Amino acid sequence: MSKKKGVKQLKTLLKKDLRLLFRKKVAIFVFGGPFIMMFLLIGLPSLFSSQQTSSLLICSDDLGYTGANIGDSILGNLTYYFLSDSTIEVAVVANLSAVTYTTEFGLYIPSNFTELAFLGVPTYYIVDATQSLFSESIFAVVRSIANSVIATTLANRTIPPVNQDEVAPASIPEELLLGPKAAALAMPLSYMIFLLIALNSGSYSSIGFAREKRMRTMEILLAYTHRHRDLVISKAITGLVASLGSTLSYVLGIIAATQISGASFSSIFEIFGLNLGVLNAGDIVVTIIFAVLALLISLLLTMAIDSNLAREASERISPLVSIGLAMFFYFGAVSNPLSSSTASMINPFYWCYRVSLLLISGKFSIEIVVYISLIIALLGLLILFSTRGIQKEKTLYLE
Repeated sequence: MSKKKGVKQLKTLLKKDLRLLFRKKVAIFVFGGPFIMMFLLIGLPSLFSSQQTSSLLICSDDLGYTGANIGDSILGNLTYYFLSDSTIEVAVVANLSAVTYTTEFGLYIPSNFTELAFLGVPTYYIVDATQSLFSESIFAVVRSIANSVIATTLANRTIPPVNQDEVAPASIPEELLLGPKAAALAMPLSYMIFLLIALNSGSYSSIGFAREKRMRTMEILLAYTHRHRDLVISKAITGLVASLGSTLSYVLGIIAATQISGASFSSIFEIFGLNLGVLNAGDIVVTIIFAVLALLISLLLTMAIDSNLAREASERISPLVSIGLAMFFYFGAVSNPLSSSTASMINPFYWCYRVSLLLISGKFSIEIVVYISLIIALLGLLILFSTRGIQKEKTLYLE
């Protein structure tokens, strides 16, 4: 078979699968279901969520400079500001770990904050671990107060000569070596990966090989082409479209729900807790790439099971395997976001998660090469295993 004819067959298969995806009943389930679910589960309770109390943990390591300590001043102003707000409780903590591992909101002001306010660009780190509908408004207050305090301090002081002494850095626990940026990303990324896989488990069942067997169209599909790998590729692309569409429906459901309470998002990424005040565009791109890679692994894992088992068995087992691995990964990441364990290292979703954190934190090491190699090898093996399952299926039909 010529290469041109093979590409033409792949396009035809892909058109057929996409048409199946956009049939009325399938489209309502895949694209409409998450929207309705999120609107009902989050939209109506959000009417009352503004009365719930959230915690804002603040740690200021600022050592001050020229008699001023802007970090402490910001801390004091934030505490005073939220005294009259029953929805936010400010708690001052003594170390970075309490902020980076918070299950609420976190604010960390580093030791050289005041010095950088005079001599450079001061940076503080914020953590949104709540997936809150109101996080942007809370951190808008943080930014406003920080900018006001810095401007007031600089307007009333002159900068004297500076004498700098080198001080040996304090030892840092191994789990904190990735830094505040990775800490701010860890929980949102684990949630994003888990969400994509959870939504995929339902949507793929409407378009995958188990569905073809159930509808008795598998034999027609097998007779169409001898390039069985094209069947796998077509289903994988369609599965990605379905799952990303489900995720978009989920996001739109949340946006519609928040309009009920008057809350809003300035960016779609905030729904996943990705704080653009900490992460730049490159960080977001890396996050999305590896989240989609985790989704692709889930799709091919489901496909491999569907193509190698009978329909009844595959419909029961494939969602459990994919979601089970996702839950095992997610709860491990939430309980200990920045450290590794033997149990987590054998989970393919953790490979995508870990590489993303390492790249974003700038920690380029052999660990990245190992995990990327494992991801590529696993994708190849799953495609091969799925293709062989289809070949075995065709043999059974011929017999």
